[in-house]
Amino acid sequence: MTEPIPGRYRPVAPLPTIGGVERELTIDQVADHRVAMARIAGGEQAAAVERTLEAVKALRHASLAPVLDVFRLVDNTIVQIEAQADGPLLSSGVLLPQASALLVTADIADALATLHAAGQTHGGLVADAVVLDASGRPVVMGAGLARAVAIATGALSPTTSSDVRALGAMLYLLVTGHEPTQPPASPASFAPEIAPALNGLMLALLSDDPHRPPPPAALVAERLRVLAGVELPLDLMPAPVLAPPLPTTPRRGISDAALAVIVGAIALVAVVLAAAAINGGDLFASDSPADTADTTGIPTFTLPQPDALMLTVTDESLPLPGVITDTVPVETFEVFTDVTETVEVFTDVTETIPVDTGALTETTVND
Repeated sequence: MTEPIPGRYRPVAPLPTIGGVERELTIDQVADHRVAMARIAGGEQAAAVERTLEAVKALRHASLAPVLDVFRLVDNTIVQIEAQADGPLLSSGVLLPQASALLVTADIADALATLHAAGQTHGGLVADAVVLDASGRPVVMGAGLARAVAIATGALSPTTSSDVRALGAMLYLLVTGHEPTQPPASPASFAPEIAPALNGLMLALLSDDPHRPPPPAALVAERLRVLAGVELPLDLMPAPVLAPPLPTTPRRGISDAALAVIVGAIALVAVVLAAAAINGGDLFASDSPADTADTTGIPTFTLPQPDALMLTVTDESLPLPGVITDTVPVETFEVFTDVTETVEVFTDVTETIPVDTGALTETTVND
């Protein structure tokens, strides 16, 4: 137990060592609550150590224990004061269902991603460094301590890949109940119910191949939540894969043009048959007697053909509007209508014209 810092912090119990740094449960006599205190002998690198811990102090994440204070003592010892979460350690043998283990590990991966985005690392991630709070959320303790020690001693600083490998070892233990070996055995050999995707991810997290490093912590968190069956927000959902269009079979048989001709012919036949039904079965029947004159002297009109008009009158000088005629006794003559005027003729209308008795004249009009 170290000496208390007069007027403020009083150590009461040891805490698990993280990143090679001893920690103590301490009473903050001013704020009247419990904190975790760590002391690092900075020596000639005291300023660099202090800057590193100050950088961690500026970070905030729900699964990252906040650093409350960083200060230097007269002997160049750097003191870090961290909030102490209440709850059991992840190493205390807490049994978690597989889905819960994946979600806890995903939260820890998010905390690591926050550190990595700021250029910091944890360096001492183990099950003893994780506390489960009252809500079951993991709280990562001791962030930055291992890197501060490496700076003070001149050792190699921990990397982001070493943090992710430590996360993979923790997940391996939670899911299989065994510590990973080197090289790691397949997790499915201990837990056959593990899905192949999870089995592959756990092995990828433990990779020490420099050509195939572990995936980034942020990507690991996202993948773990998917494997746990949690739906991602829309902005994190992967873009849908567009399936190529199915191949089309070439059309065989008649072409579109021929089909249109056939359909048009059928429609025309239908119109003709309808007209025949209206006229009593005779396609060219007329409502008036054709080519005969009424014995009472009443003229009749008939349309034997669409382009011809047969007119029979009983007077050789019958005036017709818009018609130029020549009177020829008892002979047939041609009448030409004025091309600038249209004469409408209705086959179903009979007109009575008073005439004098005389020679019968037959007139044929061609339009």
